[in-house]
Amino acid sequence: MKMELEAYLYEPEKKGDVKRMRQEGKIPAILYGHKDKSKRIFVTEKAFKKILDVLKKEVVTIDLKLKEKTYSCLIKTIQHNPINGRLLHIDFQHISKKEKIKTTVPIHLLGEAPGVKKGGLLDQHLYEVVIRCLPDEIPSHIDVDISNLDIGKTIHLKDIKMPDIEFETKLETTIVSVLVPKVEKPAPVPEVAPAPTEEAKEGEVKEEKPPKEEKPKEEKTKETKPKEDKQVKETPKGK
Repeated sequence: MKMELEAYLYEPEKKGDVKRMRQEGKIPAILYGHKDKSKRIFVTEKAFKKILDVLKKEVVTIDLKLKEKTYSCLIKTIQHNPINGRLLHIDFQHISKKEKIKTTVPIHLLGEAPGVKKGGLLDQHLYEVVIRCLPDEIPSHIDVDISNLDIGKTIHLKDIKMPDIEFETKLETTIVSVLVPKVEKPAPVPEVAPAPTEEAKEGEVKEEKPPKEEKPKEEKTKETKPKEDKQVKETPKGK
């Protein structure tokens, strides 16, 4: 989408000039590119916020009017105050209508996927894509038709046919798909043993461990030497 914006040259003369400009509703900026010398400029905050609202949804090419000349530009950088979010600075890149440029374009989904009606889950992987083309061929966004997307089906970047545009992102990249819904199995309920009744508690008998068997003490027996038989000498009679 093309939009017009009025810009004004400025040169800070003393310290604090830029701060005073912001307080007056002016946003400091710089215009550079296409072999031109960089220029310090500013735009009004009120006029730029109209462009910013459109820029959140699609790509915008700016016809920047500076004095009596118009520059075809892209917005490369926007700086915000991290605390209050106020605009601090803008970078405008001057582009040639005869040279291809690289830029990022948002992706919009069109239609309603029949797979979603059947219970599938729509999963968008790619929300914007980097392209290269001539400035006049830059689309504000890229439409992707999902009206025929069924469960388990996927649309890749290679399925999008745009003859005047080169995709810088890999063509195998998934844009959107309809996933098969997961069926969660119910968790098994653990079995709980019934609480014992009072009668059962009274009837419980504690198991007693059997007493340890004592080994019998071995009696020590004294060894007695066998008595030697005294031999009786017999003397012959009649001597």
